[in-house]
Amino acid sequence: MPFKISALASAVRRGLNSKWCWRSIVGLFVLETLWLVFSAQYPMAFDENYHFGLIRLHAEQWTPFFTVQPHNASVYGAVVRDPSYLYHWLMSFPYRLISLCTHNQTAQIIFLRLINVALFTYGIVLYRRIVRKIGVSRALTNALFAVFILIPVVPFLAAHINYDNMFFVAVPLTILLTLRLMDGFAYKRIGALNLLALLAVLFLSSLIKYPFLPVFAATGLFVAWRLWRTQLLSRAGLRSFAASFRPLPWVKQWLLVVVCLLSIGLFAERYAANIVTYHNPVPACDAVISEDECEQYGPYGRDHSLKQKRPASFHANPVVYGWQWLYGMWYRLFFAINYNYANSPPLLIISVTAIVMAVLLALGMAARFRPLFAGQPARQLIAWVTLGYILALFADGFSAYNKTAQPVAINGRYLIPFLPFLFAFGGLAWAQLLRGHLAVKAAFASVVIAIFLLQGGGTMTFIVRSNDTWMWNNGAVRAANRVVRSAVWPFVIGKNTY
Repeated sequence: MPFKISALASAVRRGLNSKWCWRSIVGLFVLETLWLVFSAQYPMAFDENYHFGLIRLHAEQWTPFFTVQPHNASVYGAVVRDPSYLYHWLMSFPYRLISLCTHNQTAQIIFLRLINVALFTYGIVLYRRIVRKIGVSRALTNALFAVFILIPVVPFLAAHINYDNMFFVAVPLTILLTLRLMDGFAYKRIGALNLLALLAVLFLSSLIKYPFLPVFAATGLFVAWRLWRTQLLSRAGLRSFAASFRPLPWVKQWLLVVVCLLSIGLFAERYAANIVTYHNPVPACDAVISEDECEQYGPYGRDHSLKQKRPASFHANPVVYGWQWLYGMWYRLFFAINYNYANSPPLLIISVTAIVMAVLLALGMAARFRPLFAGQPARQLIAWVTLGYILALFADGFSAYNKTAQPVAINGRYLIPFLPFLFAFGGLAWAQLLRGHLAVKAAFASVVIAIFLLQGGGTMTFIVRSNDTWMWNNGAVRAANRVVRSAVWPFVIGKNTY
């Protein structure tokens, strides 16, 4: 019997370690997202109409700058000084292209959704490179990403027109460029190509979505600290940079310098100018345009209304808010939601399994904290960036809670770009704790993946919880979703528990 268990565990490990396993994971993810692209009615709930509207607004001119607030653009906030514009401007070019081919809005939306699926899929490939680079085995990497793509909101977000999908590329691209730069520090080298490319990505990514700023700050501080530790924050470092820059072809030299200066200039035009004019890098809407105009902008209107109702005796308790924040993040990673913001609760088995996994991963990291990070600058970088972002996200939410007395804007999708890193650290910790126990690791990975596959993980949560009104008004689309729903429904345990 022990022999059979060992043979089975080895077979599971070989399966997870194979190339076809990774290809199957990517293929399944693409299938999930395409199903949503062609099924879910516009606008999908994560602000798809907001992003599509801004893309169309940017398509009315060639530059990304508005000298004055565009007419009838108040529903999008203070567009004229919004720092999160790069995604919309870049996406306006494929929109212009598809608009030449068809004026059918459904076709335009599906086309732009497909680009977002491609962005997110590329981001997954980049995350895998990082996870492998920090020492996670191929088998464990595949197991972690199999679970990741089966978190219901992950494929749901990827199928949206949403700047979060470009943000999902910007984070791992930043980490990869930083790791490549830091690889040279051990040899007293500063790679000019990697440094200038990293600077450009940092400045430009901050214009995709302003919550990238904590990633920028954490990355910059960590690189500066590593330069100081390796004695490269000196003339020796400048000489090393120059020695690396000179051998580059002149075309590449000029391109790097121009792109870097352009990215800094764009960053300064928005953030530095906002600080000078409004004393805030991301000014409040009513600091830029009138309050009446701002009330047409959903988040501002919601917060403004809640502020008026805030009890004078209210005192924000960080512990109370902390529990609300954790619950909201969990709920909104596993729930289903339609175009009209009607939502259905998470499916029982996968959502409870996720809680158990989160606790185990946290305990594993706590138990192996020192060996996990000591003498591991790559892991330290990722940990600092992740921690910095999560703390900034929590602080921003708590600030809003203090002003409105309500836990607003708590969305699980905000954590998605950092879940692969948390999975990787927890997986590494348990791989160390269970060293020599192949059967236990294989059994745990198999059970968790099976639960997510068979109990409504990924797109299945949306299909199981939805009805015809959630879908495009197309008979074939609605019929296909009904068929899948009726086939899956009997096997989902606890679907009526909540």
